[in-house]
Amino acid sequence: MKRALAVTLLVAACAPAGPNVPRSDPIPYTLDANGVQLSDRAQRIDFGRTDHSTIPAMTKLVGRGPTATRDCAGSGQQVEWPDGTALVFAAGEFRGWTNAAASAGLSC
Repeated sequence: MKRALAVTLLVAACAPAGPNVPRSDPIPYTLDANGVQLSDRAQRIDFGRTDHSTIPAMTKLVGRGPTATRDCAGSGQQVEWPDGTALVFAAGEFRGWTNAAASAGLSC
C-alpha cells in the first residue's frame, strides 16, 4: 500500500504544470519603440516576429499564459497577459504593444 502511494505521488510530481501556473523565476523585460527587450540579456522580441513564436516567448517572460484574446477593428488581434501587457498582431505578425503606462506600434 505504501509503495503504491509513493509511486502515485512520484508520478503526480512529474506531471507538467499548466500554462497559467506562475514561474518561480520570471524574466525581467522592458517595452520599447521596437518591441520587447529582455532586461538582463541582449535578446529581443521585435515587431515583425510571428505570433507563433512571439506568444510563447512572451509567456516565458511573464511566467503565465495569456488571459484574454480579442479581435481588433480590421484584421488585427490583441493578446493580453496578467501583468497588464497586451501585444497586437496583424497578418500573423507582432505589430504593437500596450500597457497602463504607454504603447508603441499598432494599437487595437
